[in-house]
Amino acid sequence: MDTVFFGVSKCPVCGTEYVQGEQTLCPTCGWDVTLDPQLISGELPEGNSSGEVTKLFWAKNVWALVQERDSAVKQLEWKLADIEGQLSKFWERLDRAGKERINAQEKVDRLLFKSEEARQQRDRLETEINHERQERLAGYQSLETRLNEVFSQLQQGNGDRPVISQPLHPLQSSSNPMIEPHDLKEMLANLHQEIARLQPPQEEQIFQEIQDLKQQLNDSKTEKLKLMNQLVFEQKKSAGLQEKIKELNLEIEASSRHNGAIEFEADMVNLLISSLADPSEAVQRWAYALLKRSHLPKAKMAIEDYQPYRFFRCLQVVEHQKAVRTLAIDPDGNFLVSGSNDKTVKIWEISTGNLIKTGIGHTGSAIALAISPNGELFASGSGDNTIKLWELKTGKLRFTLRGHTGWVNALAFHPKGNMLVSGGADKTIALWNLDTQELIGTFYGHTSTVRSISINPQGNTLVSGGNDNMIKIRNLLTGELLHTLTDHTGSVCSVAISPDGNLLASGSNDTTLRLWNVGTGKLLYTLADHSSGVTSVSISQNNMMASSSDDGTIKIWNLEQARPIHTIPPLKTTHGNEGYMLCSVIGPNGDKIVTGFDGGKIKIWGIGDH
Repeated sequence: MDTVFFGVSKCPVCGTEYVQGEQTLCPTCGWDVTLDPQLISGELPEGNSSGEVTKLFWAKNVWALVQERDSAVKQLEWKLADIEGQLSKFWERLDRAGKERINAQEKVDRLLFKSEEARQQRDRLETEINHERQERLAGYQSLETRLNEVFSQLQQGNGDRPVISQPLHPLQSSSNPMIEPHDLKEMLANLHQEIARLQPPQEEQIFQEIQDLKQQLNDSKTEKLKLMNQLVFEQKKSAGLQEKIKELNLEIEASSRHNGAIEFEADMVNLLISSLADPSEAVQRWAYALLKRSHLPKAKMAIEDYQPYRFFRCLQVVEHQKAVRTLAIDPDGNFLVSGSNDKTVKIWEISTGNLIKTGIGHTGSAIALAISPNGELFASGSGDNTIKLWELKTGKLRFTLRGHTGWVNALAFHPKGNMLVSGGADKTIALWNLDTQELIGTFYGHTSTVRSISINPQGNTLVSGGNDNMIKIRNLLTGELLHTLTDHTGSVCSVAISPDGNLLASGSNDTTLRLWNVGTGKLLYTLADHSSGVTSVSISQNNMMASSSDDGTIKIWNLEQARPIHTIPPLKTTHGNEGYMLCSVIGPNGDKIVTGFDGGKIKIWGIGDH
């Protein structure tokens, strides 16, 4: 027996150390390290080895380009961190704007309070002015009464003095032209002397009192004028306040109408929520359908807590000419794309089941589908070893990617939408730049066909499952292999990552579903509710998981609680079961499930509006 010597050497492409004789491929770059040592050292052995030297030279250049790409990726990561910092500042400014809005609302409330105080103060002032006006009027009436009494006394006093009447008579007829001016002056002088002689002392006091009363009357008129001016000023001020109050009342009325509408909707939502427990399934269906239209958080919480899947029924049936191999629903839940052994991809409207477009171009079965995050494009992978990019709304073919040497079984868009990842029967995972339509990287590691792939929402982790029964978790930015999961005992047909990026679900031909921690690779749960191989696993945005199996059932799971919610049993026909269920997918809101069968039919499941 020949003796085999093991030694440590370095890969001629990337410089990674390996043990000679134990490894055939470099674990880092995948170079075949079993080549002739003379060839690796650069010496040409006898025979024609120039092709191998050329390959080595090409591989070294490619590895150098990969290193440059990794450096560029790191720079992009730094820029991304800077952008995230700017976003953080933006959110801080947004929070400050929210606080300022709250302060403005508080100011409006204070203005309303001050307006109410001003109105009350105006009412008190008007009451005081009216009271004072009544007091002044009573004073005027009292003064007028006293003046009448004084004049009455004077008239009585003049009636007791007939001596005065004679001098007054000529004066009262002073308009007579026979009276001369000097006579008139003399008569007036005599009259004054007579009045002074006859006027008793108390008449001086009465006269003085009259003068005082007249002065008080003038003073009261002056005060009244001041009060009237003040009243006019207050009325103008009150008019301004009334205008503000009117504007505020309009705002309050509009707010009240809005609040009233919200209160009405809240009451209706409470009624609908209580109707979810009604014994009648028809009432429950109506309540659920109406709650889905409400934007109130309470309605959304009720829908999430409710388990409507027991009312799921087949709403639409559409079909291909041959077996349906793959399905995908756009991020808005409006469109369905299907791929089939008839080599076509079809675009459907989910709500009506209407066929929008049929994509023709593959020369092999359409096995894999993925829709871009913005819902504008979708990719299809085929048994013809190609990937095609299509417009979702029009079905127009954009371009074709070639690079795999086997069937393309799995596809996933990067969350940014500018990169596509594919897995194939050639045991490789390929990374594509969709802007340049170039292959930018290849991952090795699976020892058999790659069946399924998924990328986390953060865009930095890639998960793949294969026919080698293994799941591999990689750093998508660096290509570093983080974890290899080997608990499954059958092919890993499907993998899906939760919306928060923390949980990984995998379905296998060993009839189990398994839940893993993406960061640590730790197995959390093994779910063995299916009786046959699990063909598809998909997760909605509200953490509802749907799985389909060769046993013909669809199972809906609460992902966070790792428990089954409902099972849709196989549909029976006159000839038996509908056929093998090859694929399934749950809608982004969890309100639709679509299944594909080997007979070519596609069934769309949901509650419906009636």
